[in-house]
Amino acid sequence: MKRNIKTIAVALSLALAISGLYGCGKDTESVNTEVSTEDPEEGKGDLITDETQFADSDEEFAANELALKGPSYTGLSELYSLKNEDGTYIYQDMTEDGLTVITNMCSRNSQRDGQDPDAYAENFICAVVDDTGSASIIGSENDETVSSTTTYPSYRVDWESGSNEDTKQNVGVVVLTDDFTYYYGYSCPIDYYEDNADFYAGELNTIELINIEDLGTADSADTGEVSGEGGYAVYHDKIEELKSEGLADQFTLAFINDDGRDTPELIASDSTGSFDHENAFIFSVENGEVVEVASVIAGVDGAYLDYAIGANVIHISGAAAGMRDVFYRIENGKLEELLVAEASSMDEDAKYSINGESVKKEDYYKQINDFMEPYNPLVRIAYDGLYEVTYSDSFGGFEQGPCENYELEGRG
Repeated sequence: MKRNIKTIAVALSLALAISGLYGCGKDTESVNTEVSTEDPEEGKGDLITDETQFADSDEEFAANELALKGPSYTGLSELYSLKNEDGTYIYQDMTEDGLTVITNMCSRNSQRDGQDPDAYAENFICAVVDDTGSASIIGSENDETVSSTTTYPSYRVDWESGSNEDTKQNVGVVVLTDDFTYYYGYSCPIDYYEDNADFYAGELNTIELINIEDLGTADSADTGEVSGEGGYAVYHDKIEELKSEGLADQFTLAFINDDGRDTPELIASDSTGSFDHENAFIFSVENGEVVEVASVIAGVDGAYLDYAIGANVIHISGAAAGMRDVFYRIENGKLEELLVAEASSMDEDAKYSINGESVKKEDYYKQINDFMEPYNPLVRIAYDGLYEVTYSDSFGGFEQGPCENYELEGRG
């Protein structure tokens, strides 16, 4: 980035398909929205549009020709990129320091006749920008600086989202034109927001409306794909497949195989905690194709799936009897064994081996500990979220604790 922002890794729990509806702020009447179901390969995505405008009408609506342009930064990581046929779009990027998520989006205007524009701006935040149901409006006001630049009514809105250690504070500007509503804003962990509030405020003063074709992030977005190797959009079809088959409903990105590519791995889990199928997954991209790297039924027979951020190490445990811990690296989209540790049982007379060679009990734990030392802690994929796990030879296994903002650590 060109400007200095305090560095910290941040967990991503982004909505991958914008849907649902939540009221908040001073006016909780709903914004009329519905998810488009068109195939993204045909140039349409899942950005919210106001389908009621099209119902029982042959009227053709003009396509959006404008976009909000913010400051330019170096080292951005693209998280999501989508442009619909009607010109509505959403782009999300992570700053180089892993702290700030920048969102730039446009949806069809669904303001009701006579609705207070300030209240509509707040509802737009809750129903479209952050549709998770966790958005809590702190305040909003007419933004005279941006209004004078764009020549349209513009409102600056502050709100919080998420909960507990994942709470984020957000600030952005909603711009209302006759047919479209635009949003440009910043999000970061609430504990670090105060350090960057003045920076965000100053950056928002510089946004302007430009021709959509001149928006740099939109170069290849009309197919729903990401420029280069990208982020979430690369996994769009896989995410929809997992959701439709009931295999996973929670997703995030993590740079496990930090080999200089821009593509992170996709982490997926099933929040129901079902033991009827694999419920913890890691996917990667190899030669332009999404591949399943690893999956387990987490919680059955000691099975767990863990990863070390940026170190290209994956751990899979589990055995019907005894213990089995296998450490891998990702090589050409597949797992390659680094260390295999097995104990025949949990009894006093158990037999221990490392990479197929018999070892004494104390050597067994020491060798695992020595191998793990550079990679501690790992991140464990569980149905109820991510956890930090640390191997200890004195403990004789992995100790579990809370995981706080590890997804992008080690990106470099």
